Amino acid sequence: MTMTDAALLTRISIRPMCEADLEAGYNLSKALSWPHRLEDWQFMFSVGEGGVAETDAGEVIGTIMWWRYGKTHASLGMVIVDDAWRGHGIGRRLMSEARNALPGATIHLNATPSGVPLYEKMGFRPCGIIEQRQSNAAAQPLIALPDGVRLRPAGHNDLDALVACDTQACGMDRRELIAALLTAGKGMIVDEGGKVAGYAFCRKFGWGMVVGPVVATSLEYAAAMIAYWIGSHAGQFMRLDIPQDSALSRWLDEIGLLRVDAVAAMVTDSHDSHDAESPMHRFALCSQAFG
Repeated sequence: MTMTDAALLTRISIRPMCEADLEAGYNLSKALSWPHRLEDWQFMFSVGEGGVAETDAGEVIGTIMWWRYGKTHASLGMVIVDDAWRGHGIGRRLMSEARNALPGATIHLNATPSGVPLYEKMGFRPCGIIEQRQSNAAAQPLIALPDGVRLRPAGHNDLDALVACDTQACGMDRRELIAALLTAGKGMIVDEGGKVAGYAFCRKFGWGMVVGPVVATSLEYAAAMIAYWIGSHAGQFMRLDIPQDSALSRWLDEIGLLRVDAVAAMVTDSHDSHDAESPMHRFALCSQAFG
């Protein structure tokens, strides 16, 4: 490290993120052409925490956010460093801030190719691929479900059932996130004779709408809910983030929701949080940040 680098770093402090930092975070993401609106930053912060890198002049030049899922898991995202300040170890300092705030937790994140080397050095390992799917939605016919099975809107009284489904699929307690989604978006449930056999949320995000999370006991049920949401927003921009191994890829290609990007799913622990014996499976993420 040169004397100039050392002098620069003495000007940078890492502190907890506050509501007043969200506009600066939004501007940093906008500079990267990320789709996040200020409202998306506000929603993420309402259910999570974060840290910022700040110069001695009070300029926010880096961000990181994390979300606690119960006592044992967390998700991490929105890791951004202003282009003019890259190469000075600020990303590593932000990551250390998050790791220190989450002692003992299994931490999940979705990494762009440029971020993978840093995360690997900090103890993360690749565990899958997440496909970003998007397009302007085309009208979709509803997918017929078996007798006795129907789609119905999700309400606040369904919270316990939704959390139970989500925990079975993901192995994490995301009650706070699911409760927030019931307010921030709309949910659809696969009702199998009074039993919840799947759910899918749809909400405003970025340039249009995002569908996710999508959790169900079968590919048929997941596709039926996604088709409902796409058909309900025909002509609008739609996005889904799906695990590459979710079996949705071919069908999404057929309906025109094409893969435009992919990121690496990474985790700090070798333990697979999903119970292989569980009938519930995750077909789409809430977002790349939330997981």
